[in-house]
Amino acid sequence: MKRDRIKALLLHTTQGDSGTLHRESQFVVRYSDEALARPDLAISLTMPPRPEGYSTNRLPPVLAMNLPEGFLLNRVVDLYRKTLDVNDEMNLLAITSTPAAGRAWVSPVGGAAASMGDPISLRDILAYRGAEGLFNELLEEYGTPSISGVQPKVVVPERSQTGTVVREKSSVESPDLIVKAAGPEYPGLPENEFICMSIAKHVGLATPDFWLSDDRRLFVIRRFDIGPNGYLGFEDLAVLTGRHPSRKYEGSYGDVARAIGDFVAPRHRAASLESLFRLIVLCCLLRNGDAHLKNFGVLYADPVSAENDAHLAPVYDLVNTTMYLKKDVLALSMAGSKSWPTRSALADFARTFCHIVNPGQVIDDLIEKAMAYRHADAQSEVWKRIRHELKLGVDTIRSDRASRARRSLHA
Repeated sequence: MKRDRIKALLLHTTQGDSGTLHRESQFVVRYSDEALARPDLAISLTMPPRPEGYSTNRLPPVLAMNLPEGFLLNRVVDLYRKTLDVNDEMNLLAITSTPAAGRAWVSPVGGAAASMGDPISLRDILAYRGAEGLFNELLEEYGTPSISGVQPKVVVPERSQTGTVVREKSSVESPDLIVKAAGPEYPGLPENEFICMSIAKHVGLATPDFWLSDDRRLFVIRRFDIGPNGYLGFEDLAVLTGRHPSRKYEGSYGDVARAIGDFVAPRHRAASLESLFRLIVLCCLLRNGDAHLKNFGVLYADPVSAENDAHLAPVYDLVNTTMYLKKDVLALSMAGSKSWPTRSALADFARTFCHIVNPGQVIDDLIEKAMAYRHADAQSEVWKRIRHELKLGVDTIRSDRASRARRSLHA
């Protein structure tokens, strides 16, 4: 017999305890008296402390943000289905949320928070032979903490070669590394992501540190949401547009740009919007049809400091999807369409939503730099496929310029 549904959970942030989440006729967030006097204890930029709290029909997006999906969700179901209804989101949150989830997390009322396993060295991960065996071992050791996304992945604490944890944190054990494997339906995905992230870095976009294992079966990326005192605030665009993760493919890139403009610090607004435009153009060049609301985010120290330090998060989860889905299209709409945009559509978007006065120059710069990138292994089949798709992306963006040139010749 399955246990009753969990009725209450404690809410925590890097800055301290915030209050409770209750299951009533709706989900209800109630801030503690301390949190009402301390805006830095807000669990989200969209949910500042207030006496009446917040009521929602589904889990608040900031708490649903890191619920496991795909591979990891199936694993949690296999582990807990005999003892707990994991189709219930509050139950799922209770068993997967840990201090490793990020700045905001939950714990059982009267229970102890889960702890992480022993640190592991990056060199050992990258050099391991038989990556599938290692990944399964990592899942056994670290696989319960919440992390979103459909790809097989796990977060682990890094150990230096001298045997110590790489970074000392004052408040929480903070797993530094995210290790991703390829599912059977997406062969070559780790190398795919490594190449696409390398191109992002090559064209000048901010990226975390990342690596590809020696056998190319694991992609490893360092978390960018860790500061000197624990986890920084990170909220994806599903949260900031008030959407549950299940609605991550709803809306437009205009919605993303508006939310970025609303939530980043005024002094970072222009740079964040330009970086957003550059990333969207790169997604079109790379034929990344999975650039949905959860793959853009805002990073800040705490909700009080956000007025001065909130900015667009570094690039993450960047892949070529047309390798696997030949007819894939944009994840979100642009100018009412999900077709791959032309140069003029991108330029209109840049001027209207990102306030960029020279979008053509930005586009040309990105095309030149992306096409100049060379993978270390020129014979890699994954690289050859991505290079082919990149050329198609360039052709699509340039298509309306070529069309205009032809029309002018015949005028």
